[in-house]
Amino acid sequence: MGGRPTTAQALLCLVVAAWLPIGDAGVLRVRHRTGVGAHKAAHASVAAHGGGKVSASLALSRQGHAQHARSRKGLLAHRKRNGGVYMVTEELDKLKAFASESHHTIEQRFKLERDRLNAALELTAPGTSDQAAVEHALTQSAEDYSEAKAAATEMLEYYYTAKGMLGGQSPAPSCSFLACGEHAKCSVGEKGARCECEPCYEGDGFRCRAVPCTPQTLGTALRIRGGMPMGYPVIPRETTGETAELKLVVFGKDQLAVFVREISNGDRGTLILGRVADTEVTWGKRHLIDPVLKTFGPVLAASPGGRLAIGFRDKEIDGVGYLMGGHTNTTGDPLQAVLSPAQAIAKSQVERMVLVQLQSSRVVCLYSAITPPDQAGRRHYFGGAVLAEVLSGGPIRIMGDYRFAEGMPISRLAAVALTPSSFVVAFRAQHLPDAPAGQPSLELSVQWIGMSGAELVIDPHPVALEPEHAEFLDRDVALVGQDTFAYTYTGGIKDKGTKMAILSVDPTTHRMSILGGPDLVTSGEPQYIQSVSLPGSPYTPSTFTVFQKPEEYSKAEVCRISAAGRIADCREVPWADQELKAVSAARLVDGRIAMVFIDMNGEVLYQLMNAQEHGAMLDFGK
Repeated sequence: MGGRPTTAQALLCLVVAAWLPIGDAGVLRVRHRTGVGAHKAAHASVAAHGGGKVSASLALSRQGHAQHARSRKGLLAHRKRNGGVYMVTEELDKLKAFASESHHTIEQRFKLERDRLNAALELTAPGTSDQAAVEHALTQSAEDYSEAKAAATEMLEYYYTAKGMLGGQSPAPSCSFLACGEHAKCSVGEKGARCECEPCYEGDGFRCRAVPCTPQTLGTALRIRGGMPMGYPVIPRETTGETAELKLVVFGKDQLAVFVREISNGDRGTLILGRVADTEVTWGKRHLIDPVLKTFGPVLAASPGGRLAIGFRDKEIDGVGYLMGGHTNTTGDPLQAVLSPAQAIAKSQVERMVLVQLQSSRVVCLYSAITPPDQAGRRHYFGGAVLAEVLSGGPIRIMGDYRFAEGMPISRLAAVALTPSSFVVAFRAQHLPDAPAGQPSLELSVQWIGMSGAELVIDPHPVALEPEHAEFLDRDVALVGQDTFAYTYTGGIKDKGTKMAILSVDPTTHRMSILGGPDLVTSGEPQYIQSVSLPGSPYTPSTFTVFQKPEEYSKAEVCRISAAGRIADCREVPWADQELKAVSAARLVDGRIAMVFIDMNGEVLYQLMNAQEHGAMLDFGK
């Protein structure tokens, strides 16, 4: 079908206009099929005749253009004057009968015409003008038949679509007889075809509105499948690749990036990009981070525009810390990336670094460091912060190197952005053996850092939780609300388990205060913990922390946070059906949580959890 309506389609407009009464200045608009179908015509017609559930545009005549903004009162009067929905339904039934009869008549007429022309063709001499004329007539007859049949089909499509919009429960014979609305799709069941809203939308399949996303669960974890690039792996494999560490980030509306370290590939790292589509993820090919360097402690950050920052160290003990940039492909496959060469930023690395994404494609790399012994044999300890910018094309520009803590060993780093230009860093600071006795413990320290222009500003007043206790190990921080975050940690001499505190940051002075806790949220000593930031939810503020106890399946702890910052109603949410080596999780824009993890065989898998499954976005009061 071209850009101009055919004769049959023009006839369809007249037929439908004749069957459906037009009140006042309303003029029915029926578009010929150009891939969208006739559902816009159905929307316009039903809205013009009181289809109360439907909102659609009207094409008004010149004389009645002033009535485009008809009030609700006028619409109700219009509905009453024209018989309302019931009259429209009756007329639609007549249209269906007419279309079905027309379809049958078209079939019969075409068959008779085809037989007549074929008989005439047998009587003509080959190669004559008579034969050419009959053959042309046969071709024209077939084209007319196709157009007429398409017009009859569009009338039936109009009927089933309009009936469905008016609340009819009878399904269509097939999807070819339905024109579903935006954010809807046709599905075929045992009784016929129906329009259904896509995940994260609800409605009747013709008008769908966005709702808190509750798509169908994956059920079980799926493998991350990424094709291997040419020349990969560096070390030939004899068995399936075994992964030891990983990091997941979410950026843009629906994009994922995963950085993994593979034991079976000589501890080299690979980057895999993915895009969320409904309940699954489409993964691109794997990118080798570096053909030579090993990648212990992989970390990753990404800007909304797809600029990437990647960090790692080249040895497990006493390694060099590297930072590199990259960006997603903007001219070809968006699941491919361009990476820049790695830059060394720190020596004597034994701890995993932390990357914090800030505005303007800037990122802060946090690390713990120890200097070589001086002439007196003394070492200097500090926590460092490198401010860098990922430039267009992917290269990293180092803007400055800072120290947020010094004078004692720094370890167990964790950080979360509070605003586009500020964040908090949690860390373990241990007193040196020769330090005076009786000093308060600084093992649960947290500090505010902000970006001002092209510089970092470090608040000189860190806060330390439980200053009377020590031996705290793993930790994580997550944003709960505006200027409010959760500090979750494990260990401690007094209480063996996982504890949580809620802290607030004064937006002017940057001083921190404890609102709630620390409270014990789960007993036992987990092998790892990871918290997911859940800010901006319309539901009760809550926390979501993944953990795993020895020889148990991985679980999550979900806690409600009151307006005063109190921790309440904590509960365990089982999400994995197996024991896992490592987990990395992040929240998607639609409220789901993306989980990427390593099973005990070293295979990387992923799972998407909706609100009903992870329980952190539900209203605890219901």
